[in-house]
Amino acid sequence: MPTRQIEWNVHTLGQIAVYALLIIPVGFLAYGLARRVRMWRIGQPEDRFDQWGTRLRGAITQSIFHGRIVRRRNRYGGLMHLFIFVGFVTLLIGTFIVMIEDDITVPIFHYSFYRGDFYLGYKLAMNLAGLLLIAGVLMAFYRRLVIRPKQQDTSADDLVILSFLAVLTVQGYVLGALRLGVQHDDWAKWSFVSYALAIPLRGLSDGWLRALHQVNWFSHFLTTFAFLAYFAYSKMMHPFTSLTNVFFRRLKPMGELTPIANLEEAESFGIGKLEDFSWAQLMNLDACMHCGRCLEFCPTFTTDKPLRPRDLILEIGGYMADSGGIFSGELGEGENSARFRWGEGPERELIGGVVSTEELWDCTTCGACMEQCPVFIEHVPLIVGMRRNLVLEQGEFPDELTNVFNNLERLSSPYQFPPSQRDAWTKKMAQPIRIMGEAAAAEEEVEVLFFVGCLGSFDSRNQRTTMALARILQAADINFAILGKEETCTGDPARRIGNEYLAQMMARQTVETLNQYSFKKIVTACPHCFNAIKNEYPQIGGNYEVVHHSELISQLIAEQRITLDPASDVASGKVTYHDPCYLGRYNKVYDDPRSVVTALPGAELTEMGRNRNQSFCCGGGGGRLFMEETRGSRINQARVTEALETGATTLAASCPFCMTMFEDGINGVGANDLLQVRDIAELVAAAMLTMTETETLREGDGAESAEDTESTEKKE
Repeated sequence: MPTRQIEWNVHTLGQIAVYALLIIPVGFLAYGLARRVRMWRIGQPEDRFDQWGTRLRGAITQSIFHGRIVRRRNRYGGLMHLFIFVGFVTLLIGTFIVMIEDDITVPIFHYSFYRGDFYLGYKLAMNLAGLLLIAGVLMAFYRRLVIRPKQQDTSADDLVILSFLAVLTVQGYVLGALRLGVQHDDWAKWSFVSYALAIPLRGLSDGWLRALHQVNWFSHFLTTFAFLAYFAYSKMMHPFTSLTNVFFRRLKPMGELTPIANLEEAESFGIGKLEDFSWAQLMNLDACMHCGRCLEFCPTFTTDKPLRPRDLILEIGGYMADSGGIFSGELGEGENSARFRWGEGPERELIGGVVSTEELWDCTTCGACMEQCPVFIEHVPLIVGMRRNLVLEQGEFPDELTNVFNNLERLSSPYQFPPSQRDAWTKKMAQPIRIMGEAAAAEEEVEVLFFVGCLGSFDSRNQRTTMALARILQAADINFAILGKEETCTGDPARRIGNEYLAQMMARQTVETLNQYSFKKIVTACPHCFNAIKNEYPQIGGNYEVVHHSELISQLIAEQRITLDPASDVASGKVTYHDPCYLGRYNKVYDDPRSVVTALPGAELTEMGRNRNQSFCCGGGGGRLFMEETRGSRINQARVTEALETGATTLAASCPFCMTMFEDGINGVGANDLLQVRDIAELVAAAMLTMTETETLREGDGAESAEDTESTEKKE
């Protein structure tokens, strides 16, 4: 019967000593983890104990099964981690199986399962797992020492952990080889790695093999003990903290920021010290694996600005460790092998001493860091929380925001235009635009409320998008109206900048206005308005069906409620589409804008290298549209350069923030003759047939009519 003697060649006293000594490293491990958890508990309460089924499913699929780790653009790193994880966990399970056999089932129940086919399968699995682990470790060494990705730093801690894993695995193989050299099992080949290592040992006497086996057995356990003791004081604790973080991840929409509750009664605002973070946010800090995935698509990292999302987390994590008196595990000057890189003492201020104000103000809140993080760390809420403290408590913010705040408070928009001019663009329309208040007074039904937004109302360039969308709605015979002078800013810029007081005031004012009227849905061309109304207004009783204009236009084309001129050349040739962060990453609208572009006659959609959830920010989010960009290179120019590399002559957008940034970016790189930026509504309106032309086309004379009739929609 295939089996083997557990703890062969080890004296009973040796076995007892190992179990007795095991208390020491396990105590180190438990103590280290307990101190981490104790630091989390100084944070503010936050309910992360709902939807247990969803949380457990996410932890299993995204963390254990590596759904969030193995990704298309980072397949090497993902598979490397998968090999290490599967190999390590399988060997760990194998160790527990042996312990259960030797310490529970045999002595207590007088039953052995460690034999026969189970034993043979076990030996095969353990040898395969060891190879997988070694392969992953070698890939990691190669990646860190040879490839050296820009976004990844290598510390002594990384090399120590990898060395531990390699040594432990090799020791396990050698133990098996030395035993096989003495026992010569008939089923030895099932332990194929140890069997191969045993062949060169056949010339040694049994006495030598037994002596070497004992030395290796004790050294293997001592190495294991050292690794366990080091575990909680190094990056190796991330299997615990990361899995915990994934389980307790935020399940609210990505685009929803938590408001400051009872703002009028609050004694402090935002995050100014460790105790102001929630317990889940402090857990975020310990979950970071230092992998640098958050940097790969980060616009500030790419353009050489101070903000690096990973380093921000490590800075605050180091500060938390300092404040808790937790051993940092530094190995080498200026180098940290454990949880942080810049731990310089707990006496520092969080903002200014640990995190620089430049880091906080450089953020565009694009969410690329959160989308890419394998363990669901929430960088943007941390940054906005600290911005709130700067704005509301310390009164510190970039000078150019002073006018923005004043305008929002006095004029209900970031711009110096009176509310009376919000509907000035309607005077340029060939057909009248209904105003919601007037329609309600006349008791007229309204199907769709067109929420124009501040840029679409006041900015001359984005007014063209507004008018194009209005013409599309009219052509589709949609019963719609606008708020006109009653429309106010949604509060999105104020909230992302950190002025929560103004944000809540704007949001409540808008909800109060919307709730006066009856309509079926809201459409808007601004992803920032779309996100605020969809994800944040329900916090204050604003529950509406809201669609982005790209979704509605795509639907209208599919239902043939608008018809595009087959002879139109408005978008002929290559067109590349930019995914706005607040439409794509935050709200997962990717396909509808592309279906609109591909429906344009003669348009050939060509993607930029970074697209969809990996899209690169335009640089205008997080209030950056209203701030000067003085550090590093310009984000909008970096994105425009990507667009130019596709060979496209048209850059299609679906966000007024992106439109503004790209107009400036194209001018900045001197590409005015090479690339034009157009909103998808502009492209559709320019290619759209009038009702008369549509009827003629359907009668079979469309081609001739298209040649002889000039559509009013093509006049801009």
